[in-house]
Amino acid sequence: MRFQTYILVCLFSAILTASTATEVRAEPPVGREYQIKAAFVHNFIKFVDWPKEKVADSNNLITIGIIGKDPFGQAFEPLKNKQANGKKVIIKRFISLKESKLSGDQVEAIRKCHLLYVCRSEKEQLKKIINSVKDYNVLIVGDMNNFLESGGIINFVIEDKKVRFEINNIVAKQAKLDIRSKLLRLAKKVIGEETSDKKEN
Repeated sequence: MRFQTYILVCLFSAILTASTATEVRAEPPVGREYQIKAAFVHNFIKFVDWPKEKVADSNNLITIGIIGKDPFGQAFEPLKNKQANGKKVIIKRFISLKESKLSGDQVEAIRKCHLLYVCRSEKEQLKKIINSVKDYNVLIVGDMNNFLESGGIINFVIEDKKVRFEINNIVAKQAKLDIRSKLLRLAKKVIGEETSDKKEN
């Protein structure tokens, strides 16, 4: 394993250790929870490989989309404009489907995201959102009941007041996303067989 990869894995593991060692409490009440989730989301990008055509069309950017009533507040601010896999990370927010129907331009923008975080406000619209990005190689992340069973790929859960995550690797493969084995091993639960070890940069 290359030294750079080793450091990356250690950093990601440290975040997991810190989150599982720290109860989800803070100022304001959800602040700490979503700071941890934001850090996880940023690190997920480093352990997922998108199809070449998705990367080629991204203009050297990695886009994290957030759709719905955003619970993160300023949690992503320290991560804005940082790099992942040699690409600049940007954050885009999309209005809740409860408040507005998506226009064609909005749908196109969502489909261009590499990672889409579906907020809890969109639970009733989840299927519609997932269907709108089907076949567009989007890593769909959320934190709600039955998220994986509904077609989500990574779902956050709280276990003993600690942030954990679970993965639906079957849906990931259908989206042509290669989730690296090191991330799968950190998950609380994985649906579907693990991906083969891929040489990591």
